[in-house]
Amino acid sequence: MTTPDPSHMHPDVAGNWTLWSKIVGLSARTRLQELEERFPELTTAVLSTADGLPIAAVGVDEDGGERLAAMNGTLFGVARAEAEIIAGGTEPTLSAIVSLSIGENQMALLSFILVPYGQLLLSVSASSSQLGTVIVHARSTAYELLTALGVTGSAA
Repeated sequence: MTTPDPSHMHPDVAGNWTLWSKIVGLSARTRLQELEERFPELTTAVLSTADGLPIAAVGVDEDGGERLAAMNGTLFGVARAEAEIIAGGTEPTLSAIVSLSIGENQMALLSFILVPYGQLLLSVSASSSQLGTVIVHARSTAYELLTALGVTGSAA
């Protein structure tokens, strides 16, 4: 019997994604709103699947959240492919942080495993904040999501 890969979404969840995304989205949105309250520099926060399906977002309308989720999935895929080359073909860790700095705007994209949902991406962007602060807030929120959904996983 093969052990399921925790980075992949469980087939039962994938088969009922419309239902599960709403369930996960409610809890996730609450955590993102709490992040927004304690981090006033925050401009957006988006939680999505690694393949770009949106789960929850703050600081952006629904269309913007869907677009950012899709772009985050692509950005993560490119970063992961580059990491494999840099690592000499060895499998890079499933937890990663990709960051962008544009003027006074910073964005951190964090990946983490949340069984049975697989690999998820959390992007947090802020204005007039140090990149390290954005990363700390992203990590903290990822741990809160793991705890809130009552499952164990690994975060960067």
